[in-house]
Amino acid sequence: MLRRVRRVRRDGRHVRLTVDAHPAVQLPGIPGWLTGESLLDQGVETTMPNLPDLELPALTTKPWHVVVSFAGPRTVRIVVAPAGARVLDEEPTWLGIVTDPWPDPVEPSVADTDDAIVVTGGQVGVRVSRFPFALAVTDAEGRVVLRTAERLRQVAGFPMAPPVLGGGESTLLHCELGPDEEITGFGEQFGQLLKNGQELRLRVEDALGTGTGMAYKPAPVWQSSAGYTGFLNTGATVTADVGHTRPSVLALEATDEALDLYVSVDPDPAVRLGDYTALTGRGTRPPLWAFGYWMGRCRYHSREEMEQVARGMVEHGVPCDVLHLDPDWLVVDRLNTDFVWNTDRFGDRRELVKTLDGYGCRLSVWEVPYIDPVSPRYSEAEAQGYLVRDASGAVAHLRGTPTPDGRPRALVDFTNPAARRWWQQLHGDLLDDGVAVFKTDFGEGLPDDVALADGTPQRHAHNLYPLKYNAAVSEAIAERTGRAPLVWGRSGWAGSHRYPGQWGGDAESTVAGMRATVRGGLSYALSAPGFWSHDIGGFFGPELTPGLYVRWTQFGAFSPLMRAHGLRPREPWKFGERVLAISRDWIRLRYSLLPYLWQVATESAAQGWPVMRPVSLHYPGDPVAGGLDGQYLLGADLLVVPVFDDGDAPVTRRLYVPEGRWTDLLTGDAYAGPSWHTVTVPLECMPVLVRDSAVIPRVDLPTTFRRTDDLVGSPWQLHVYGAGDRELSLTGFDGTDTSVRISGGTAEATGRQPVRQEVVRHG
Repeated sequence: MLRRVRRVRRDGRHVRLTVDAHPAVQLPGIPGWLTGESLLDQGVETTMPNLPDLELPALTTKPWHVVVSFAGPRTVRIVVAPAGARVLDEEPTWLGIVTDPWPDPVEPSVADTDDAIVVTGGQVGVRVSRFPFALAVTDAEGRVVLRTAERLRQVAGFPMAPPVLGGGESTLLHCELGPDEEITGFGEQFGQLLKNGQELRLRVEDALGTGTGMAYKPAPVWQSSAGYTGFLNTGATVTADVGHTRPSVLALEATDEALDLYVSVDPDPAVRLGDYTALTGRGTRPPLWAFGYWMGRCRYHSREEMEQVARGMVEHGVPCDVLHLDPDWLVVDRLNTDFVWNTDRFGDRRELVKTLDGYGCRLSVWEVPYIDPVSPRYSEAEAQGYLVRDASGAVAHLRGTPTPDGRPRALVDFTNPAARRWWQQLHGDLLDDGVAVFKTDFGEGLPDDVALADGTPQRHAHNLYPLKYNAAVSEAIAERTGRAPLVWGRSGWAGSHRYPGQWGGDAESTVAGMRATVRGGLSYALSAPGFWSHDIGGFFGPELTPGLYVRWTQFGAFSPLMRAHGLRPREPWKFGERVLAISRDWIRLRYSLLPYLWQVATESAAQGWPVMRPVSLHYPGDPVAGGLDGQYLLGADLLVVPVFDDGDAPVTRRLYVPEGRWTDLLTGDAYAGPSWHTVTVPLECMPVLVRDSAVIPRVDLPTTFRRTDDLVGSPWQLHVYGAGDRELSLTGFDGTDTSVRISGGTAEATGRQPVRQEVVRHG
């Protein structure tokens, strides 16, 4: 237990404190901790009746270090580590999560008193109490936004949540939760958006669905309504106990020898996300076609089957930009990727791409970072040292999913530059033949007992593996094609947002699965902001009802990316004429809104913000917004209210409207906020409300078209909500920025005009 600050020194950008730490024991059967110090020094109430006999541990001392520095005017880094810990000698980028450790560095100033050391930089202050040791982070006005939990004691005075406990297999930070403080984030979690009362184990897993309590893309990144964003720069497993064990304690335990904590302070969570992504990188805006409709199935078994689906899209008037091919494209189809194309099933690859392109569809293909021993490439990879090794030097075995013959699969070691390059080059022929995107599936199976080529410690390796896997593929696409790369990744960790996009894994085809999917996307948005999506209709489970298919399609049409996919057919004509007609209308509505999605995508890539946003991101002062996880904002101007129902009859939906006036995009009904409203929603509808003062650019859809390419150059309509003139900047599909002034019913553009614009006023 850290107890007393002994020394303070300034070292360039860093302020380094040496702290005495003493052995501590937890009281048997009751909450509380003890060191070998006197009971008086520990604050124990010795006059309490029935005080048990206490056996104090030996009073020995070990030095720990606390290092404070400022990555920017709103972001402080606090490293807490025992003497000799590796993190003390490494740059913040050493794990590959942080990409720019000093985006806007600030020199610290130090005030040293008898009671505390106060380190300030920019708009952030850190107060370190000398004895007993404690930490507090303050904002520009001196208000405490984060403090350790030394004040929280049980009736006899024993501390229940000492600020820092460490020295063994893990390090534990206890922070005090304010009486009204709300915590969100921690990656893609499928439970309630507000994490208060929950205990989360942040470890990348094949979650086997959205209802198991596990997560494909956890992240040690969280948001506090007190006005800060926290980020643990670690690959280690983290347990986040958010008032679950102790109602007023946020306990963060990392299976690591140290804590590397970043705290960004600002009342606006969007500003804080910008600061976090300045540290960890931002994904580039995907190509325009990525925002069209995607179709997939597990599985299409032949070229003829894929052509039939692509032809069906044209015949049924459903625009489609991407058709996805799962593992059947491989000769060795055993949770293996060796890039050996199955010509028996799909013929010549280049010809397949050309044929699908004739129907309007680009080709997406599946991959995993695993190689089966049956593959002819296994021996090559093993001989060249491209496979992950265990601590004994033998080839490591993939966790989970056994092979039919019992021989374990191996994993590519992406920390080995030669292996990484080999894997990237294996993508080359597919990209040259026109494959547009790779679905980077799995990545959660790295065992714990590994010795990675670059020396990444075992405790960090498992969670960092999907980050390195998706990075390798994303970079290969960018290098080979020269365009903005796009993957479709399932697993991830902090930093994965910079490799768009990701999807929510294998949701169950039920209302509960859809509900959990929305929650997962919103939770992920607050920890890994960028371009996230999901499988429309869910991936597995009971037979998907026509009603739920429509409701999920409506949700998908207003998601950052839009893909239908599952174990069974997801083509809209498979669910009857009514479903086809409704789904086609919503898919076309999405295409009409591509100019708006393009603006939001451009903003998100530039600012480090998510496309799909919790309402609290733009309304942090709204006391209701923090817990809203059944509705969301798409960009800042559209409020989307999915309908969670699997029938085909009208349903009643309760929705919350933030402050201001909002207008339903389809019906024109107006709503005033902040307030709750109850509406009746037929199957054909989903509430999508537009914020007053918004300008929503839309493209004028031709009667027939196949994909996004057919809309480039088409006229845009500028839908203006609310009275008054407007000035705005628009980014065209070609990347051209144009300043537009809207006055009355006309739009006047300055500079090159990417498209013709017409004004449509609402309200």
